[in-house]
Amino acid sequence: MTTPALTQAGRRGLFTADPADRLRPGSPDRPWELWLTGPDTLLEMPDLATALMSAAEHTAAAADLDDGSSLESVSHAVVLHHGYAWRREGAARSGTGIAVPSLCWTAKCSICGDVVEDEFIPHHDAPEAAADDAVGSREWDELPDGRLVCDRTDDAHDAARAQAHTEVASEQPDKNQLTFL
Repeated sequence: MTTPALTQAGRRGLFTADPADRLRPGSPDRPWELWLTGPDTLLEMPDLATALMSAAEHTAAAADLDDGSSLESVSHAVVLHHGYAWRREGAARSGTGIAVPSLCWTAKCSICGDVVEDEFIPHHDAPEAAADDAVGSREWDELPDGRLVCDRTDDAHDAARAQAHTEVASEQPDKNQLTFL
């Protein structure tokens, strides 16, 4: 079933306090539905648990299909209760709250742009920690100017490492020089 045409606005009004202004994309006769906003489709659900699991599955599938294109349609899965967007009262468990986004860092090769990656992409809370992980755990090189070079062996990567070693060698004092105090 497809929802009726909806008026685009800055916000859709899913959670407005005044019921007269609240958007009702679903059917008032159905206790539980899942609204897929991209295809603008309503799916009847037998209960809240099934609706929440289906919403999670559709959200994961939409994320997997996202190719990063600016033309990619945005699709959300919204659980509806008697036609209105459902929202739980209070936290799911005592002591839990809403997740707060934070800035994370990961190492990126200055030559090819690859990021540190194996089973997952590590995220660190400081750029120095990301660089230390790449150099210490992943055998990357850090150039004197702070740029990182991954472990690839090709002409561009080898040239960057050779230049770094030349710069480091020229900065080391001659062992035959006397140090003046």
